[in-house]
Amino acid sequence: MTRSPVRALLLIDHPAQHFTRGLQALARETGVDARVLYWTVPGRSYDGGFGRVVSWDVDLLSGYRWAAPPSASSALSRLRWLGHQLRVLRPEVVVCYGWASPLTRAFFLMGTITGARVLLYGDTTWQHSTGQGRKDTVRSVVLRTLVTRCAGAVSTGTFNREFYISHGMLPQHIWPGVCPVDTEQFGMAKQDHPWAGQARAPLRIGFAGKLIPRKGVDELVRAVSLLPREGGWSLTVVGDGPLRASLKALAGKSGVADRIHFHGFANASEMPKLLAGFDVVVVPSRLDMRALVTVEAMAAGAAVVVSDATAVWGNGDLVEHGVTGLVYESGDSAALARQLSQLLNRPALLATVQARGLERSAGFGAAAFARSMATAIEQCAEGRTALSAMHAGRATCGPEEDCER
Repeated sequence: MTRSPVRALLLIDHPAQHFTRGLQALARETGVDARVLYWTVPGRSYDGGFGRVVSWDVDLLSGYRWAAPPSASSALSRLRWLGHQLRVLRPEVVVCYGWASPLTRAFFLMGTITGARVLLYGDTTWQHSTGQGRKDTVRSVVLRTLVTRCAGAVSTGTFNREFYISHGMLPQHIWPGVCPVDTEQFGMAKQDHPWAGQARAPLRIGFAGKLIPRKGVDELVRAVSLLPREGGWSLTVVGDGPLRASLKALAGKSGVADRIHFHGFANASEMPKLLAGFDVVVVPSRLDMRALVTVEAMAAGAAVVVSDATAVWGNGDLVEHGVTGLVYESGDSAALARQLSQLLNRPALLATVQARGLERSAGFGAAAFARSMATAIEQCAEGRTALSAMHAGRATCGPEEDCER
């Protein structure tokens, strides 16, 4: 007997450009009847990180079913709207994007309005969530309580999985997942770039993101100031924010102002071409979860160098040191300079990291997101755990078949 598609709701605070293709792909999965509920759908909004009003220039809402309360609704009206949606749609599985968003909190506040199984999905990591203060203790207790109310979680990386386990979730209740990027679009930009396949000098180093303290751009500026002046390299900083003036001043003080170009803010449609123009992209964040520019850069053909304060690296994750990218200790500009020097002076290493990174990035695209999310939703609805589902899948393999998943 064929089972009807699983009715699933994805609760997301607001639309995000990197999720659009993944949600479109999930809408095509035959085993899941997925709908997205947003808490808000802003047109234009002020982004303090960029220090400007931002309106993304790509379509975020086509190709999948979604709903949101009227923009002028009060908090009480939004709660009533959410309750109505839950009663009408009667989901079997609810996927909560993040555990601290207004929409997720509203959902858990309503408690027993639906008997749906709940899956958590997010990018919070254990090394970014530990602390000693009273506030951290209360937060940990709340998280542990929340975890016990959920059927499981879809992890987006090695450290995210460990976060759930550290707060009491059993490993067999955690499905492997993906925080998606439109890797096809970035890959096409690489192929269409006029420099595609050509050896280039100088080495083009790039950064893309908000110019705020935690992004660590000052650390990058200090690192390139340690590179040899006679070496062929340049740095382009794509982005805007409150630190732009001070970063320019730092570049001048460090004697590298002539090697650094501050591009300014770039909208979503510009990013593929920009990243495809770099040989190396650096993610020097002092604190970051799934810094999506990492996989975007890899898909666009760049080698990536990331700080260990990001959550994109580790065995089996997006960035494996010396294989699909390079990792350095956050806060150590000299260490970052040494990694950049390797790529500057060893063309073979640069080419190898670029090729392997490009290959690895393919597993972090929209299709991978849709497959992993649909699998978690279907198996969760059936009451199976991630571990039992894996064992069941292997049990169906013959002795000469490849049972790897």
